[in-house]
Amino acid sequence: MGDCHYLYGNYMTIKRITFLQELLTFLGLEGRIHLAWISSAEAQKFVQVVTDFTEKVRALGPNPLPTFSHNKKAALSSVLGRGMGKTPGSSPPEPALQEVYP
Repeated sequence: MGDCHYLYGNYMTIKRITFLQELLTFLGLEGRIHLAWISSAEAQKFVQVVTDFTEKVRALGPNPLPTFSHNKKAALSSVLGRGMGKTPGSSPPEPALQEVYP
C-alpha cells in the first residue's frame, strides 16, 4: 500500500471497491467485483487473475435480479432514478432550447 505513484490512488481505490462490494452484496450480487494489484511487468499474473475471475463469474451464473433479466431498460431507468412513477421506457420530453437558455 502507498506505492502508487499517484500518491493516494490505491487508498481511494480500496475505499471505492469496498463500497461497491457492500453495495453489490446488498443487491444480491456478491462476488462480482475483484481488485488485484498487478504491475505492468506481471503479464502472467494478469492473465491468471483475469482467467480466475472470469471462471468465478461464470460459475455464479447470470444476473439473479429478475428485473434486470426481464426488462433491462426499465431496470436501468429505475436505478438511475428516471423511471420513478412512469411507464417503463418512457421519458419526459426534452425542454425547448428557449426554456433552457431564455
